[in-house]
Amino acid sequence: MILKKIAKKLLDYDIVVRVEFLGTKVRAYLVEGYILDVYYNQTLGKYGYTLIKEDKRMIGWDNAPHHVRVETYPHHFHDVDGSVKPSNLSGDPLKDLDVVVNKVREVILNL
Repeated sequence: MILKKIAKKLLDYDIVVRVEFLGTKVRAYLVEGYILDVYYNQTLGKYGYTLIKEDKRMIGWDNAPHHVRVETYPHHFHDVDGSVKPSNLSGDPLKDLDVVVNKVREVILNL
């Protein structure tokens, strides 16, 4: 199952403390009290990555088709300042996790 592969890969990152399964997503507990939720529906090709701190979304990526003006539509990135920007994710979580975790690490270290 793809979620098990995602969880296993998440555990390889130094900022991940532990992971758990919540239905269609994997929740990774990170250093400094952050949480990274990774949602992936292989059948529909839908994904979402959300960095959370104290119940507030800090950053996130997804491919929900609601930001039609973003040049990488439907893929987009929600930045710390709330702006929506183009995303360089492919939609394959096993390839995209490196990009996501590197950005998450950058956010954690800079806040």
